[in-house]
Amino acid sequence: GYPCTAVPIGDLISELLNFSKPAEIALSRTALQSVLDESLSAAFDRITLKHIKPEIKYLQEPAWVNADSGKLHIAFLNIIINAIEAMPENAGVLTISLIRDMNLYKVVISDNGIGISDENLPRLFEPYFTSKRNGLGLGLATTLNILQQHKANVDVVSVPGQGTTFTISFSMID
Repeated sequence: GYPCTAVPIGDLISELLNFSKPAEIALSRTALQSVLDESLSAAFDRITLKHIKPEIKYLQEPAWVNADSGKLHIAFLNIIINAIEAMPENAGVLTISLIRDMNLYKVVISDNGIGISDENLPRLFEPYFTSKRNGLGLGLATTLNILQQHKANVDVVSVPGQGTTFTISFSMID
């Protein structure tokens, strides 16, 4: 496994509940690949359990950005878990690509799940919005908050019955 710092679940929940006043963010030079790997490994049990096929395509060179790797890890993990939960068992494909577009690095996370309806798509990042019966609905509000703190741009495209794609763009640094 990866070395990881254990965060007591109580602390994590209180941080999630405090998303309206975001915790301090500590940015440093971080390779997006390492944060994505961490998020994937945290979701690995769920991926295995549902027999989802991960397709990972990274850039060869490290994608350096200014990031708080702990917070970014939570944001990526939230998107990945949402993708996993949207997909059928034994037929799910989770695609994660990291591409370079001019001076941006783009993380593209796609699923072939149930998709999000047109009327729900604009509400996706609202606090407490969830289409899951037992969901807390904090996931994507927290996620957007973290990504905004990273000055990242988030684009979501979804086709009901076909799947959802999140594209998150970061400014590259040297």
